[in-house]
Amino acid sequence: MVTFSFEPRADDVLWSADRRPEHPDRPEHPELTGADFSMSYFQADVQLVVQGVDLSLRTPGLPVVDFALMLEYARTELETRSDIAVETSVTGHVFSLSRGAEVVTLTTNYAPGVVELSWAELRQLTDRAKAEAFRLITTAHPALRDTAWLRETAGTPSRS
Repeated sequence: MVTFSFEPRADDVLWSADRRPEHPDRPEHPELTGADFSMSYFQADVQLVVQGVDLSLRTPGLPVVDFALMLEYARTELETRSDIAVETSVTGHVFSLSRGAEVVTLTTNYAPGVVELSWAELRQLTDRAKAEAFRLITTAHPALRDTAWLRETAGTPSRS
């Protein structure tokens, strides 16, 4: 069983509906870019428990899009590779995954223990992370639904 959610961080001002979703240091090009979504804004703590093992992350600086796309990259690469290590772009948290015929083995650089999850659970976790990232961002700022990069990356289910 996999339990997952994002908890938006109060110290990231862009979660506030009162704050315009713009890059404050780029008045000539204030629109948020893919790099802004992946590396800077819409940060959250991650609640993740896999088969009873707590892999949650409570740390400043983890954008929801970065975490979701890290999971998607790992899942996609595991279709053709036996193992992979992926890292969050800003915080340096590493997930190491190895595939078997029926299960994926997961370890991290921040939590002890080894967990196994099925391919279906990994696919569901990936799709859920992307959907939740998109939902949280566009609930805070509905106009961001029209951002092509966000819609095409986090707003679409993974290809299986």
